[in-house]
Amino acid sequence: MGRNNSISSSFSNYLKNKPFREVLPWIGGDLQTLRDTFVIDFGKSKKNKKILFPINKILSKKFECDYLLGFLELPENLNSLRGFVIVTHGLGGSTKRFGLRRISSKLANNGYGVLKLNLRGSGSARYLAKGNYCARCSSDVISAINYFKKFINLEFKELIKMNNLPIYGVGLSLGGTILLNACLDYDENKGEKLLDGLACVSSPLDLSSCSLCIEKSRNYIYQKWLLHRLKNQLWDGFNDEGKILNDEKLRKKIRTLKSIREFDQKFTAPSWGFNSLEDYYVEASPIFRIQNSIKKLPQMLFIHAKDDPWVPYNATFNLRDKFIDKFTIFITEKGGHNGFHSINGCWSDEVVKNWFISI
Repeated sequence: MGRNNSISSSFSNYLKNKPFREVLPWIGGDLQTLRDTFVIDFGKSKKNKKILFPINKILSKKFECDYLLGFLELPENLNSLRGFVIVTHGLGGSTKRFGLRRISSKLANNGYGVLKLNLRGSGSARYLAKGNYCARCSSDVISAINYFKKFINLEFKELIKMNNLPIYGVGLSLGGTILLNACLDYDENKGEKLLDGLACVSSPLDLSSCSLCIEKSRNYIYQKWLLHRLKNQLWDGFNDEGKILNDEKLRKKIRTLKSIREFDQKFTAPSWGFNSLEDYYVEASPIFRIQNSIKKLPQMLFIHAKDDPWVPYNATFNLRDKFIDKFTIFITEKGGHNGFHSINGCWSDEVVKNWFISI
């Protein structure tokens, strides 16, 4: 466990008194990982404000009517608004994912306005933009966050004047990688950062090691499940663009994909302008850019489990003794991938909430 020297004593005491402990029946990395897939959510969803975020065409400075779709969930008492949090999902996910909705509700119930953001081509936003997101879709994310800042400055003008409200980010799995890359790619204006704080839960910092990990024989079912979602995402996108019907070659190319590595090689890397799969994995892995661009990063929280079956924890672990004034890092023995299910609910959700309150 690595701790930021500047975190509040209350946050430090909270973590000391409430370390992560697995709860039955969710024992082991795999069951921790799969728990949210098994659980049926009977909770009533609050009314969210739908927001469309204009973004440029991929690899272009032209706007061609592409949009990201976000849902803003507000706390009941706006007079005690603590700030805003942008939450992003992982690979093949969307704002419909149970874990994303759960942490969003926790933050909203604790005084934050929460923007749940669908990345390019995901979920119910599929028809709003051409193409799909990647680990370094920074142009999309930066555009959306800048638009959101203008939106809240108009909608919550008086509250922001009085309180100087911060804007934080929470990235679940690949969503954390995406937000971290966006912070690194942001062109600072007089020292301004893209976000005022960023929490990454089970986020890959080295894409190549993750790709090798998911291809292990023990992860066969995981990869098949993820690839099925990614294939559907591709198919729906090309179908919306009218490219599938008369293109047997493209249909075969999608159907015969055997791995996430192959998906990235044939679709992700070329569509985002990377020269090769290896080029994409290096250029979109934050671990290789953090040291040279540390000034661009806000206060950061990393949470990762050693028994994560999808994303190796080593890259996060190796940051422990670096930049301790900016990074708060928690490596747990157990917890799986984006799991951390304990007797009191999701431990990582509670840690993220308390960390935001402390900074």
